[in-house]
Amino acid sequence: MKILILGASGYLGSCVFNRASQMKNAKVIGTSRTAQESESCIQLDIINQKLVDTKIKQIIPDVIVWTLMNRQKEHELINKGLKNLLNVVRKETKIVFISTDAVFSEGKGGYSETDTVALLSVKSPLAVYVNSKIKAEQMIVTEHSNHVIIRTGPIYGKSANQKIEDRTSKIISNIKKNDPAEAYSNSYRTFVHVEDLANAILEVAVNKVNGFLHVGPTKKESYFSFFQKRLHQLGWKSTFLKPVQIQQEKDAFYPLDTSLNTQKATKILSTEFRCV
Repeated sequence: MKILILGASGYLGSCVFNRASQMKNAKVIGTSRTAQESESCIQLDIINQKLVDTKIKQIIPDVIVWTLMNRQKEHELINKGLKNLLNVVRKETKIVFISTDAVFSEGKGGYSETDTVALLSVKSPLAVYVNSKIKAEQMIVTEHSNHVIIRTGPIYGKSANQKIEDRTSKIISNIKKNDPAEAYSNSYRTFVHVEDLANAILEVAVNKVNGFLHVGPTKKESYFSFFQKRLHQLGWKSTFLKPVQIQQEKDAFYPLDTSLNTQKATKILSTEFRCV
């Protein structure tokens, strides 16, 4: 089996690549925009149509894992990059696409795979990213039946490069300067450990799962409780962490609760998702 991991040098992609490389009977190839050509990692700009055509036809992957993301240019990544991929990929190839809980912008929480997504207002700073993810999901469902679309909440944990998630790094940076840090106590998410997510991605890559899949533990956390626990795990005191509440009249486009119902994943996957 040939597994192609798009974005293998990124936070999530590096973890997926490392774990996939340990699989038996699998040839794993990763991509990076800046990587030097080697047997296991190739340089590939997904926006370059000619290059995408050439590489996909050369590799002939059985599975393609999309871990690419670019919050500011997500629309280009999807409108050009994903389109390039869908135009050349064989129907037999399985696409595993990593999406986001943020597609549920109404913020009511407990979302299952069959719940309706909602576009974000263009006034929201996350509109480009979220709405592009929604479009990507629609493109894949319409044009490529052999797919798994994984929706995940915020990811945390050490990457293959031993880097932790940016959001916690910023809090720690404040603590080092004795500056107070604030975290929302009324905003809830399903936080997912990067290692568990990588395991789930590779599990669905090789089994017969198809369609949408929500992953993560069954317990949701507020951002405040998440940071409290993460700081403790990393050996930091949370004294400087202050709980604050979102005022929806001021933050009208910020969804309070995008937590996921992960019962389906719990039932069909052997991967266990740890709580924070």
